[in-house]
Amino acid sequence: MFAELGCDFALWGDPFRPLPATGEEEAEDLEHSLPISESLRLRLLAWAGQYQYLGWDGGERNSDMSDFDEQGMRLSRDLQRELGSEYSVRYAFTFAGSKERLLPLVADEPCPGWRAR
Repeated sequence: MFAELGCDFALWGDPFRPLPATGEEEAEDLEHSLPISESLRLRLLAWAGQYQYLGWDGGERNSDMSDFDEQGMRLSRDLQRELGSEYSVRYAFTFAGSKERLLPLVADEPCPGWRAR
């Protein structure tokens, strides 16, 4: 769920992508074209929007870093379940130590196609 990298694609669009040159074309981000429920789409976009409020500049945080990774992991698994076997979802943890701490929480919940990196 990160920006385009090799054959990985972000769930949300590339902010540096040039917009279409004419009004006849419409840029459509991946989050609008995936076959998922509107409810999950809105939850994913809300989660992604929290990233800017994590306090990188030393300011106050509206979200806890650990909670952010746990929410992202769980949402990515919900995404995999909705997309089914036609897709493969890989979740990349944002903060150090999250992977080791959070993966055991879902070890007993099978989610075919889902992977963490």
